[in-house]
Order: sequence, then C-alpha cells, then structure tokens
Amino acid sequence: MRYADTETLEQHTANLAFSCREKLFSTAPELDLIITTDPVHVGYLTGYRSILQDAGPYAQAAIATRDRVALITGASDAAAALEELEDPFCIWRYGTFYVGATAGVASYADMPAPGANYADTIVSALSSFDLRGARVGLDTRDERLAHTIWRQFPQAAFQNGAPSLKRARATKLPGELVLLRHASCITDKALESIVPMIRAGVTELDIAREITSTIVQGGGIPRFVVVTSGERSSRVDAYARNKRLEDGDLLRMDIGCTVNGYCSDMARTLTVGGPSDQQAERYAALLAGEQAQIAALRPGALASDIFKIAIGAVRKGALPDYQRNHCGHGIGLHSHEFPPIAPDSNVLLEPGMVFCVETPYYELGWGGMMVEDTAIITDDGHELLTHSARELCQDRVK
Repeated sequence: MRYADTETLEQHTANLAFSCREKLFSTAPELDLIITTDPVHVGYLTGYRSILQDAGPYAQAAIATRDRVALITGASDAAAALEELEDPFCIWRYGTFYVGATAGVASYADMPAPGANYADTIVSALSSFDLRGARVGLDTRDERLAHTIWRQFPQAAFQNGAPSLKRARATKLPGELVLLRHASCITDKALESIVPMIRAGVTELDIAREITSTIVQGGGIPRFVVVTSGERSSRVDAYARNKRLEDGDLLRMDIGCTVNGYCSDMARTLTVGGPSDQQAERYAALLAGEQAQIAALRPGALASDIFKIAIGAVRKGALPDYQRNHCGHGIGLHSHEFPPIAPDSNVLLEPGMVFCVETPYYELGWGGMMVEDTAIITDDGHELLTHSARELCQDRVK
C-alpha cells in the first residue's frame, strides 16, 4: 500500500487555507468578515494548528476576510505560528514570552505590539479592519467575549458565523481530500501491519504500539488507538491495556490519526484463532450492513436512507434486534462532523463530502465488533479510501 510523501503533500496543499477562506466567503455571500475562537476553525482559516491545543483548551482566534487573515495566539506560540504563516504582521500575540532572533530574520519585533490579554488582543486586531457597515460572522461560545466585541464595534452588523463555517466545511476542497486520503491510507496500513501479530499471548499494548509506530512513520499523529480484546471489546472507546490475547478472543480496533489537522477513522475486528459460529454469524450481519451502506453512497442519496439501508441489512442476519443512533458520519477536521448518517439526517449527499460508515455492536459480558471505512462522494458514486481486508479470521487476511 502506497501513500504520498511529505513533498507531495506540500505541493497539493500549498495555500490551502487561502482556498478555504475563498470557499467560505463564496458559500456565505452574506458575510464580509468572520471571527472564530473555535480551534478547528482557526486552523481552517489560517492553516496554523497549535500543538498547545493538544495539552488542553488554549485561547486562540482568527479574523478573516477574503484577502486577509489575522491570528490571535499566546506569545509563546507566536514563533511556531510564524513558521507556518511566514507573515509576522498577521500574528497578534497576547502575554509576554521572550524569543530572540538573528539579524534579518522575521521575528516578534515585526509583529503588532503584544496585548495584555486575550480579549484585548482580539479587539486590537479587529480594530485594524474596517468594520463600518461590515456584515460580521461571530463563531464563539464565549458569551463574555461576544458582548465585548459587540460593545466595541457597534458600527458592524453581527450574526452567528458557525452555520456558514459548517456549510463550507461539509464538502471538501481538492487539497483537503489529499490530506484525508493520506490520513486514511496510513491508518489502513497500520491495521494491516498488525495482522501477523495476532496470536495468543500478545498484549493489547503490543498491538497499539505497532499501530502507533506505523502511523507516525507515515507522517500522521495518532489521536485514538482503541485496541480491546475478549470481553473488553464491548467497552466502546477504551484504552488498550496490558491484557494478553487468548484463543477465541474478539479483537476490536478503532483507530484514528490526523495529518495536518485532517482526520482518519476506521475499524476492523479479528479473532484470535478461528471464530465461533456466533462470532462469525454476528460479524457477517454487521459486515453486510456496512457493505450495503458503501454500495448506496452516491450524490443525491439521503443520509437517513443510508442509515435505514444499514440497519435493515444487519437485521436480516444474526442480529434481528440491532439498534444504532447513527451508522456513520462526516469526517474532515473533526473525526465526527456534519452530516451524520442517522435516522433524522435529511441531508442529500453531495460530491466532495467524505463519510465514515460503520456498523458497530457492543454487548457487555460477551464482546464487541465493528467494521468502519471511509469514502469520498464523487460525481458518479464514491471513492473508497480504506481497503484492508475485512475478514474476521486472521488466517484469511494474511
């Protein structure tokens, strides 16, 4: 299985943030400017994703028009932001942090003066834009910050900016699809890599370690590595433990990573040794449901109909009472994003949408199993991004 190298990724994703901003304002002609404090949307509009977001909530914001962007971030983060954005004039930092610079190198000295705090710095950055009569989308859950902005800029007409971003992100640009393909490919490769390891005595942590290593070697950042075996396979989103596999165990793996902020999410189930009749029959029902979904993916299909197809196919097999609140979801900058494949999802599929389709089953005291794949909706159907074998028995997937 091949995946793109770093140079190829860079070639295909150059100026992606600019293209994302163009798309946003093309799909939201009612907006002249947008402000967001959502870290995912900050990355979407600026192209910069801070490692500090991985340590917990970190206050950042982005302000964007069609032809200009401003990033608001902490002073310690500004050096990394400058490496990505290259233009020091668009980086507005708050707080104090000391980073020197060699003569002639763009540095903190070239950036706007630092603000005392996060909110004041957003106000300062906004003051550098002409907001007279501007139609401004505000995407924040911080009510105090929203009231501060409203008071400071009464000359602007504000509206909720979140729906515009949601609409723009529902379909993906070519550069986004390159990143999603790569993320899916290295996750697929990681799940293939562990097949020869599956035998009694190997631990869940051994398998998780191999999956993580393969993802990192492919240029991804592991985000969730669910490796659960035996009865633990029913424990939905659980960390791997130092539990040894035993003959007859189910091994359920649900794996996701990011590449430049774009996500993968896929799953496979194997057995240690041959499956029991019940394991084989239940898994066959789940696989039939997932494969029926994939076959139905095309432009104009209704997301709720895809859900019904999946549930109906599973119930024809060994799980006649199968229940789910969803059988898939959009994927992009979030591992779960709009639109869902759910009974009340009255969304027509469009070219450029990307979906994970899945049919999991969990039974405490018995175990869990699932199969999940990723596909792009194309003009005439779909492009499947994940191809590793889906058979339950390891002897058939070697």
